[in-house]
Amino acid sequence: MPSLTNWNDEIQYTVPDDRYKTPTQVSEVQEIVREAFKQDQRVTVIGAMHSTTECTIGTGIIISLKKMARIISVNQEQLTVTVEGGVSLRELCAHLKPSGLQPPVILEWGNFHIGAISGTHANDTSMNRSAQFSSFVLGVKLVAPNGEIMEISESQNAEYLPAVRSHFGMLGVVCEVTMRIFKSQPLEMSFQVAEIGGFLDNFGRELQALKAEYDQVFGMLFPTSGKLLFQRRKFVDSAKSKSDLPETQVENKNIISLFGDLFLPLVKVITVLQLPAAVAAPLNKVLIDLPLKWIRNSTYTIDPCDRGVIYEEGDPNFEFYDWVFPEEKWCDIVRAFLQLSDRFRREHNFTLLMPVAVYFLKQDKSSLLSRSRKGNMIAVDPLYPDPPDPTWKAFRLAFNEIAVLHGGVPHINKTRDGAISNLTKTHDPESIRRFLQIRKQLDPKDLFLNDYFRTLFGI
Repeated sequence: MPSLTNWNDEIQYTVPDDRYKTPTQVSEVQEIVREAFKQDQRVTVIGAMHSTTECTIGTGIIISLKKMARIISVNQEQLTVTVEGGVSLRELCAHLKPSGLQPPVILEWGNFHIGAISGTHANDTSMNRSAQFSSFVLGVKLVAPNGEIMEISESQNAEYLPAVRSHFGMLGVVCEVTMRIFKSQPLEMSFQVAEIGGFLDNFGRELQALKAEYDQVFGMLFPTSGKLLFQRRKFVDSAKSKSDLPETQVENKNIISLFGDLFLPLVKVITVLQLPAAVAAPLNKVLIDLPLKWIRNSTYTIDPCDRGVIYEEGDPNFEFYDWVFPEEKWCDIVRAFLQLSDRFRREHNFTLLMPVAVYFLKQDKSSLLSRSRKGNMIAVDPLYPDPPDPTWKAFRLAFNEIAVLHGGVPHINKTRDGAISNLTKTHDPESIRRFLQIRKQLDPKDLFLNDYFRTLFGI
């Protein structure tokens, strides 16, 4: 029996051989779904299983599109690409790069299947345009729960497109995706290091400067050191080749690997040793401050298509805990989060040794379950290297409580315990109502509704 495991090994389940399906073409998908429809069997579609919530767990037929990974067409004049659902982000980048093209959003991890991220919360960070991958989906070929093919696009069945961009596997099997692409623009990376307190005190001015000068900004907040690191990204003229860059800039690029190759392994060691917080926190501060001194003056330029890297089975298995907050409430939630971290350090000998990710979501109403439907959002996304740690669970649950109070919206794929308990409390109720209405219309027998989503939506 196949054993399915998510990327940080926290979610594992086995599937009987006769229920694990890997079709190679749309007609095979139709046959599988039609048979499930007749037998009233549930169907779950899985992608790369990067999710850290139970959203990918199925109890009936499991469909993987890993053998449906063809890039069907590229229209360089209209700047669109059509791919099968099992194409990975990395494969798409590799295909587009020689033509001077790039996907609309390129996440750090290249394993994602396009069919999956065409309708989830998968996002990067952006100051000026949508950071959510699904926002650039122009159309899909969907095998509906009755086994029939539905073409959904801006010109066909357009009323379903905002729901498809939030499908989360609940509307059927997304076999083909057509999306917008861009002419390639190199990203110039530079860095800003700030004290957290000073940045919060001058937040309005600091945020305005970041929006005015940069296209993308990704942050790392370090609770133990009081530091905030921003990776600032700016699109530059594609005529500027790598050979034009000063040699020191190319060398400084290697400093970035300190976080993955040195910092993260040491954090995991400190975590395993279970050192007292009075020792772990100062040690962690030293590990952070030294690379930050080196990195703050680094500048380099990359092709965005090189960003989506493949993670292997033995890669770090840390856990995300991703909430986004209204821009105007971000300072308050950060202060509350730091107070919570300090309380757990004092009362539970628990130290957040890894950085808290900070990214920016511009207001985006293109999908019904978009986390930034109401306005611009900024993330507070703590990472932890030991997902089974019971104190980490207690911290997550405490963070949930303050996150809801500050208008936070959880990530369906990444916020374990938080999304399933709080999404309907924090998201736009009318958008949820419309999504559930469309979901029921397309899937009246609830074949594509697993236990996770039943609980999340209170069905």
